[in-house]
Amino acid sequence: MTFEQIRSIVMTRMTQWAGVPVANVDYPNNGQPFDPAGKSIWARLADIPGLSSTPEVGLGPCVQRTGIVVIQLFVPSYKGTLAITRAADTLVRHFEFYSEGGFDCFAASAATLGDDGLGWYQVNIQIPYRAH
Repeated sequence: MTFEQIRSIVMTRMTQWAGVPVANVDYPNNGQPFDPAGKSIWARLADIPGLSSTPEVGLGPCVQRTGIVVIQLFVPSYKGTLAITRAADTLVRHFEFYSEGGFDCFAASAATLGDDGLGWYQVNIQIPYRAH
């Protein structure tokens, strides 16, 4: 599977998630600066490719790619954590163990970063994947 195919699957899956409004998701290199001002919740998507390997050679090499999908969730600081916790739960259910045509997601992890110093409370969801 190519990096472009992986990107396409990840982006498509993210657009299918209804946890936050579509306009409240900051996609990589979106073509315009993202402005979170006035939003009650928003998210930022990143796909971080990992190591590739060739576990099979046979008639030709079979490349296996790994990586981590990271979705950063934000709500205004000091406004409570219920919305971000619910969004994290739906996001995990949406991505965890998702599989499509050689692309497989695994168990998701959450990391609470708290106040980012810019007025936002942040939780990161990390979903490892393998593609072949």
